[in-house]
Amino acid sequence: MSTKNSTDTSNIRTPDAPGYTAKHVGKGHGTTHHKIRGFTGWGLIIGLPFAIWSAVSAIGGGSDGFAAWLSSPIGGLGFLAFATAAIWYCKLEMDEVILDYFEGGVRTFGLIKNKIVAGLIWLAIAYAVLKLAFLG
Repeated sequence: MSTKNSTDTSNIRTPDAPGYTAKHVGKGHGTTHHKIRGFTGWGLIIGLPFAIWSAVSAIGGGSDGFAAWLSSPIGGLGFLAFATAAIWYCKLEMDEVILDYFEGGVRTFGLIKNKIVAGLIWLAIAYAVLKLAFLG
């Protein structure tokens, strides 16, 4: 009996199998994506204690203390660096979800929309922080 069903595993192709082709993924995309996700993840792990400590110490002065901390170049740029790593990491993770669960035009639309939304969020944060830190 040779019927096709979901339990027939005799013809499974994996990335290690000869003849495997990655139709939807560009050459080297996975490696670069993985490295960037690793770098942003480590940036978050290393930066999180400093960001929390700085924010908690700034909150001691109330909302004015927090605004003063963001207005200083060191506080503003530190916060912007941490926010950049966080936004980029979230964007990369959402890219993974889109690549895993969607195909065709929906996938393309999702990836473009994800990039635009992450960019707009970053621009809003960067504008606010840089305005506070450098333009008063």
